[in-house]
Amino acid sequence: MNKKPLDGVRICDLTRFLSGPYCTQLLADMGAEVIKIEKGRGDDTRYFGPWLGERSIYFNMLNRNKKSVEIDYRKPEGKELLYDIVKKCDVLVENFRPGTLEKMGLGKETLEKINPSIIVTHVSGFGQTGPYKDRAAFDCIAQAMCGIMSLTGEVGEPPSMIGSVYLDYMGGTFAALATVIALYERQKSGMGQEADIAMVDAGVSYSLFTTQAYRALGEVVGQLGNRDRALSPANTFRGKDGKYVYIHAGSDKLFEIFCKKIGREDLLAEDKFKYSPQRMANPEEMERVCQEWVNDYTAAEVEEILTGVGLPCSIVADVVDVVNNPQVQHRDMLKTMEYPDGTKMPITGIPIKLSRTPGEICSLPPKVGENTAEVLSGLLGKSAEEIAGLKGAEVIGVAE
Repeated sequence: MNKKPLDGVRICDLTRFLSGPYCTQLLADMGAEVIKIEKGRGDDTRYFGPWLGERSIYFNMLNRNKKSVEIDYRKPEGKELLYDIVKKCDVLVENFRPGTLEKMGLGKETLEKINPSIIVTHVSGFGQTGPYKDRAAFDCIAQAMCGIMSLTGEVGEPPSMIGSVYLDYMGGTFAALATVIALYERQKSGMGQEADIAMVDAGVSYSLFTTQAYRALGEVVGQLGNRDRALSPANTFRGKDGKYVYIHAGSDKLFEIFCKKIGREDLLAEDKFKYSPQRMANPEEMERVCQEWVNDYTAAEVEEILTGVGLPCSIVADVVDVVNNPQVQHRDMLKTMEYPDGTKMPITGIPIKLSRTPGEICSLPPKVGENTAEVLSGLLGKSAEEIAGLKGAEVIGVAE
């Protein structure tokens, strides 16, 4: 087996839904041992559609390479088991509302006593501090609050969400990055610490120059459809087949190449088109010229013509286009996991590419409690009789 970057790192995973499980999956793909603690019927996303047979595609996209341990940590014996697992972990990741960890008996003081070098990664909507910290949050709420919805959509239309749960994924990605940074720092100091990741923080940091433009200039940046906010022409255009293509010829060099390719070198002699600031002052006229040229071609033909001369251009892909995209396929971003019963579950590949120690998809998402006996015996040294007793007392669940 190839050595992976995070081999030897053990993570106690108390996450559910999306941002937290995505964080721990990124770490698991890179070799971390992720012990997913579940109680009762387990992570709610086990019961979210869409479905492939009786299996949730939603759950499968977030929980590969993990071990599931079912513990009722509301019971004293279960809480002790959870403590024992935490003692042997390098990292604890959670995405409850702030304060929940304390209610579970895993507040800062307790954690410092039982495992002073542990790294605790929190992922939440608004963070562990501040006047909104106790509010409930989903991705849509974070998108609304951080201003991203006000930037999305056509001018004059209602604000719009980004089509994916963008900030859930960004929160999980930032949490994984913070975890790795804290692990690296611990190698030097020997000390643990907390990482506090807020989805709204992620959204503000990914909102281009909008907050800076307002604070510095009093400028309120709003919707602009699909236009680039700094350069023109850069927008979507409809081909003769009805499909859309995005063309970006906004820099002066790209604009020159574009004009020569479409046979409109005359535009380069006009002051209102020659340089980017002038084109941005009147983007509609420039876009009209582009659309008139695109009208004669399909979206795929436009892409082929313009990419052939080095211009940034792409059809606006739907999911069928994405699945059939040779670049996506070459980058191994469309994987399939096969269950023992022959069910083939499609999943996304690993987005982080490393040349010498790449990540690996090693195991299927676990059933609830699939690894309870393995972890309790191998990690905690519990005997078969002790495990049977805990199961009989309904402190743990052991999947058959």
